Amino acid sequence: MIKFEKNISQLLPYNRANYIAYFNDEDDTFDRNVIWYGVSLQQADIKDQKLYQVSEQIVVNSVDRLENAFKEIVSEFDQGLPWIINHDDKDLPWFNTENKRMPQLQNLFKQNTIPSSFIGCLVFNKEDVVNFARELITYPYDLLSKISYKTLDVSHTKLPLILKLTGHLTLDIVSTDKALLTKISHLDKLDSFLKIPYRSRE
Repeated sequence: MIKFEKNISQLLPYNRANYIAYFNDEDDTFDRNVIWYGVSLQQADIKDQKLYQVSEQIVVNSVDRLENAFKEIVSEFDQGLPWIINHDDKDLPWFNTENKRMPQLQNLFKQNTIPSSFIGCLVFNKEDVVNFARELITYPYDLLSKISYKTLDVSHTKLPLILKLTGHLTLDIVSTDKALLTKISHLDKLDSFLKIPYRSRE
């Protein structure tokens, strides 16, 4: 069952404030006993490109590959538990204008009488994540130039696992479990991606 929740931090299996501080180079308040590891899945044909300058077909192909990879990870590591979907480091209204490229998400809000100005997270099961995968992936990309939205976090409710969907059409995988991150990185459907490791703050 899909839920809309405002108390994001209470639902996440990790300390959100510490997670945000860890990936902010200007913030030294993070817990040094908790190390986050990450890898960014990037695509060679759009890496370092300004997406508005590449052809629509290249963008579509990139989204197709991201969607397949994203669904594979969610399906493989679901464990029958919910996923939390929220804006990364700053909670913002989900929509402030009609967007014809995201009818499924906007209809979801309307069907549940949730205002487009809602600030909080979505709680999805695996089937919901898979069904909405394409619009979740393109959400930061579609809104990046309009509202400066950067990233959506899709977090498992038990595993220390965050799938970061970015406005640059990358899929970043972060975890405090290095072995889990390695296992995910070696999934067959991720073979075509460039895998750029995150810089650690150890």
